[in-house]
Amino acid sequence: MNLNENDTRQKNYSQRDRLTVGNPLSRRYDIRTVTTLGFGLVIAILLLTIIGNFRTASDNNDKLSQLVRSAELKTVLAHTMREAIRERVDSLRSMAKLTDIFERDAEKMRFFGHAAKYVDARGTLLRQLKTQRELEVIGRLDSAAAKVGAPNTRALNALFDDTYDAEAVEQAVRESIDGHLSLLRRLDSAVRTIHQTTQNEIYEAGQGIEQALLLESLLGVIALALAVITATLVVVNAGARNKQLSHQAAHDSLTGLLNRQAFEAALQLTLEQTQVTTEPHALLYLDLDRFKLVNDSCGHAAGDALLKNLSAVLGSALRSSDLLARIGGDEFGFLLRYTEAKDAEHVAEKIRVTVENFTFHYDCQAFKVGASIGMVPFGNEKIGLETLLSTADTCCYTAKEEGRNRVYTADHHSEQVLRRSGEMRWVSRITRAIENDGFVLFGQMIKPIKPTLDDGRLTLEVLLRMQDESDGIMLIPPGQFLPSAERYGIVPDIDRWVVRNSLEWLAGLGEQAANVRININICGPAASDPKFHAFIRDCLSDTRVPPTSVCFEITETIAIRSLANAAAMVDGLGDIGCEFALDDFGSGLSSFNQLRHLQIDYLKIDGSFIHNIERDPINRAMVESINTIGKKLGKRTVAEFVENERIHKILDELDVDYAQGFGLHRPEPLSSIKKQFLASRDQSDDQRLIVA
Repeated sequence: MNLNENDTRQKNYSQRDRLTVGNPLSRRYDIRTVTTLGFGLVIAILLLTIIGNFRTASDNNDKLSQLVRSAELKTVLAHTMREAIRERVDSLRSMAKLTDIFERDAEKMRFFGHAAKYVDARGTLLRQLKTQRELEVIGRLDSAAAKVGAPNTRALNALFDDTYDAEAVEQAVRESIDGHLSLLRRLDSAVRTIHQTTQNEIYEAGQGIEQALLLESLLGVIALALAVITATLVVVNAGARNKQLSHQAAHDSLTGLLNRQAFEAALQLTLEQTQVTTEPHALLYLDLDRFKLVNDSCGHAAGDALLKNLSAVLGSALRSSDLLARIGGDEFGFLLRYTEAKDAEHVAEKIRVTVENFTFHYDCQAFKVGASIGMVPFGNEKIGLETLLSTADTCCYTAKEEGRNRVYTADHHSEQVLRRSGEMRWVSRITRAIENDGFVLFGQMIKPIKPTLDDGRLTLEVLLRMQDESDGIMLIPPGQFLPSAERYGIVPDIDRWVVRNSLEWLAGLGEQAANVRININICGPAASDPKFHAFIRDCLSDTRVPPTSVCFEITETIAIRSLANAAAMVDGLGDIGCEFALDDFGSGLSSFNQLRHLQIDYLKIDGSFIHNIERDPINRAMVESINTIGKKLGKRTVAEFVENERIHKILDELDVDYAQGFGLHRPEPLSSIKKQFLASRDQSDDQRLIVA
């Protein structure tokens, strides 16, 4: 199909779909017609009401006042009965918990007192009831109350009879409580019925008063005239106002284009149509290139002017049935309806060229922008709205990655789309894990190589795992989800979760927290963020964990990349007693001289030098060099990836201070480590008591 044939086809469809395309959020009914009918009904009712008489107006007014007072009294009595039932439930629970027989007996007297309160309120309420329906409801309530008697008796017998075991007492109390709760539900049903009956009586009395006012014929005629005039004004004004509000709700205030909400509504409607017909469509997702340069050079006012001018240019380049929307800051969406994929590619290229040829002049300056466009043909396969938008966004991002100012058409099986979609799914899973505590903290011990360095404290590096959403049992290692988190900038949120939960775990050890030190890894953005430093201080204050029990690990590459920010964190938190370790040292090949600027406590030698140190003399020399210079600078050294006794022996010969690895301790959940640690401390305390 060529473009001319397609344009003809567009015109045929555009006439059929004009209303929907113009405003996808518009109502499916005429609000003016509905309003007119409503006022017409009001006027008709008013005409009927003015032909009555008011002979019973006074009586109905008295009746209405009496009904209102009666309704208020019924409500108070019902609430009193409900409160009595709840107090009896609370009294039963209290008796079950009390061990002192006298306190339990006193509670029993209160239990019977609540029953008297219920009976008094019931009797007063019964005298207020007039209708047969209300009396029937109270009768059913009394039947339900009678059924509570036997469970009450069993519960009281069990509570005051020592021959009952705890399970029997609990069962008896539960049955009694269940009976009261069932009675409470019956009471709520009765209250609703009584309330509805009273409301019906009040309504009938009100109708009588309205009929009494019908004789005011002159005022009725005047009211009729005013109603007609008012209705006319309201209908005219409401129609214009609703049209204005409908337009504002569906359009962007700056450019006048459809907004994201309206665009998605139109896109969803088109997707629904594809379930009936297989007409082809295409979605374009456009992101401006070099737009930030305009904002940075001339301010946001210039950026707004560019978007407004460019929107007019883009609109003139489209066909009558195409939809154009501003769906983000400098992002635009195009819905090409009833368009073959090849034709859509021509339209997308035309749009790209239009943007490329557009020159924006502002304050004696000229700016050129580009357009990275992602295109997704659809209509032949079933696809959801979110998937369609996500795929278009992925294609747009791929167009930027491949050099910008180009069109990238979706291939659902291409490597870039699959990778990008996978990363987006990881971002969603990570966000849910942060919100729902879907992470699990593990710990791996760091042990001194020489006994003289053992200060008796348990030292752990905190490690992160994610629970698998499919079964909640399998754990996902950080290597699978952290790259996506780093790419989309949500690692600081993960760090906050880890810090908060690690400190809460440490606080759960109570006084024994002083005998534990945990090492927590901090990423680059968090390490250089003053707000994150304040967050750590607040967590330490809230949990009351001793700062000396916390050591933060920063990787060498992050520290060297932003030395000043890393030093600020070390200095700020080091002043309150926290310790710091430089992780993966040696991997970044940084100068040892830069260590002088960081007041860190530990150097963690990168594991790539450790795991084959017994076979590689170069690695041994590197470890020896790092260890020697680190100690000259007053740092303690830690070797990672210690997997066997041979490596442990070599590290001892090289005078490395601490070791960490599977050869010493395999990571396990912090919850398990807590149980083992507290149990060992209890045994140590018992042994000291025996020796004493």
